[in-house]
Amino acid sequence: MLLEETSLALMTAPRLEPKNRMKNTTFCTAMKRKLRLVVIKDHHLFRCKCKCKCGAKVDPWGDHCLGCTKNHKTVLSNGCRDGIYDIFKRILPVTKMIHSGTQMEKEVSNIVGTLPTLKPFDLFIRLNHLLTQGAWQVPFSRIGFDVVFIHSNKPAPSDPSIETASFNESDLHLREGEKKKFARRTGRTNDISAKTITADEVIGEINDASYSFIPIAVGPHGEIGSTFRRFWDGSDPLPIPNFDSKRPQARRAAIRAPWDILGTADRRWKADRGGSLFGGSYMSALPSTWAKQQLGLVCASKLADHINASFNHLTYDPRGSDERDYFIDDDELDGPSELDWKWVNVDFLDGHRNGQQHTTPAVSASLSPVGAPVVLQECCKIYLRWKG
Repeated sequence: MLLEETSLALMTAPRLEPKNRMKNTTFCTAMKRKLRLVVIKDHHLFRCKCKCKCGAKVDPWGDHCLGCTKNHKTVLSNGCRDGIYDIFKRILPVTKMIHSGTQMEKEVSNIVGTLPTLKPFDLFIRLNHLLTQGAWQVPFSRIGFDVVFIHSNKPAPSDPSIETASFNESDLHLREGEKKKFARRTGRTNDISAKTITADEVIGEINDASYSFIPIAVGPHGEIGSTFRRFWDGSDPLPIPNFDSKRPQARRAAIRAPWDILGTADRRWKADRGGSLFGGSYMSALPSTWAKQQLGLVCASKLADHINASFNHLTYDPRGSDERDYFIDDDELDGPSELDWKWVNVDFLDGHRNGQQHTTPAVSASLSPVGAPVVLQECCKIYLRWKG
């Protein structure tokens, strides 16, 4: 709820810019996830065997839609990859890490010499410090990024005497996702030479080529893993996880990355452009503010779209009820205990299944510069009814 990037995206991103606008259904789902409100409002149907296509019961907050392995996340992953790619094309030239966006590529092969067809990165940045005066000097020739989504209700692996008390569960889950990227599960065989290398040898060839590998771990509410967070804004990362002794290259890769591109972009923008507005509005005057808005917009919108698309796979039996409002005791839901009752409307899920977009005055206003506060106000009214 307090995540800065999604807050900036939903509340302050200028709606005069077309790419900052969301569809009504996307914005509503993203805002409800942000405020931890019920996403599927007609959750009285859960008493009527409302289930995911995997057979599991679906919670009203949409958490299962993100964790279910039957809901493939290819579209979600590609959407976040493309969004981050567009952010980097605008921000990295300001930092002088690259000269132009042509130094960035997606899904590049010929990274691992032994396996030329392998594509270990979603995004790939080619650095050439000799072509740009005053370039940001880093001890790497390339930087690769790979997006991974984390969603688990199981306790994160940690030392219970130290880490559980020092870091929140979400950060530990994100770190575990980063660890799995550094410690690949399998190696591969070259189809032409028939040479096989192990998973750790793949990471070793990336390290030996002076490449930096940064996993982008994204949580269910748009949280970002500490490794990418350090590269993003210079935040202190979590301690490096314990790797198996057979994975020395994984640990070596986990400590190789530049950091604080947003702070560097702000400093160089102020030095070169003075008080010019980076995003064309006082709401996004600095590169860091604009970039945080865009990253939050990418994560919130793509996660919301994934949840909305998952509704098409729900099965249920409405039992022909015509009532429009339902008051349900908290004992009937596996939800937050502080909610005594919930107001619901039976139109929402049917609209998603039929491809309809339900538009209310508050939702319609979401496309205007003041739309987000209006929707937030409406959500708060419902929340006050719960607490009242």
